[in-house]
Amino acid sequence: MRRFEYKTVKIEPKGFWGTKLDPEKIDEILNDLGNQGWELVAMQDLEVNGHSWSFHYTFKREKI
Repeated sequence: MRRFEYKTVKIEPKGFWGTKLDPEKIDEILNDLGNQGWELVAMQDLEVNGHSWSFHYTFKREKI
């Protein structure tokens, strides 16, 4: 029977109004987790009144 473990990473926009995202930093985080064997399975944009306040990236990998 295959077993999986899961990890959720929260990335928040920066700046005064929380509107700045650094795509290079996000790529760095995602690539690092991919190199560790984690596979991205979902991304959720947590927004309020049309403004994104946080992004949750959920990963899984097979347990050894």
